[in-house]
Amino acid sequence: MAAVAIRVPSVEALFDAWSPEPLARRPLNDEARSRIVDAWIEASKRKRHPDGLELTLPAGERAEGLEQSILAAIRRDMEAMRVDARHHWIRRAVAPRESRIGFLVFISALVVAGLIDYGSEEGSLSTMLSQTFVVLAWVALWGPAYRLMTSASWRLGRRSFAEIAEAEIEIRWA
Repeated sequence: MAAVAIRVPSVEALFDAWSPEPLARRPLNDEARSRIVDAWIEASKRKRHPDGLELTLPAGERAEGLEQSILAAIRRDMEAMRVDARHHWIRRAVAPRESRIGFLVFISALVVAGLIDYGSEEGSLSTMLSQTFVVLAWVALWGPAYRLMTSASWRLGRRSFAEIAEAEIEIRWA
């Protein structure tokens, strides 16, 4: 069995650039988290359950205490994601303002399309206009649908979050 190895371009690439928290408490960047979890799941699929995680970071960024901060942040983030994926995954998908607006635009556009289409002849200009609103309605759901699929994926991957949080994590500087 081998560790899952991932090369990271920089320490900052691992973390949410907008978070004001100290490094040891900072959440992982969504892309970094996805890469770590995807690599872990892929290694698990090959019937070789990984025995750890190995991150290779640029040697030029090495500093005193940085390794411990990175390890603490990864473990904290994975544990938080495990809890979030289990208990709050639907809220994560529906709560953002863009999701609520998307649902509102979806329903409004379908109502407008139905009102325009009601009583109009097939192939008329009003039918074309109503179909434009139907397309607008579906486009309004792209963002909420993406968030729902991502949250559902994290819900299904919650075991991987727990495994990574408990796994041996090694930082290599190259």
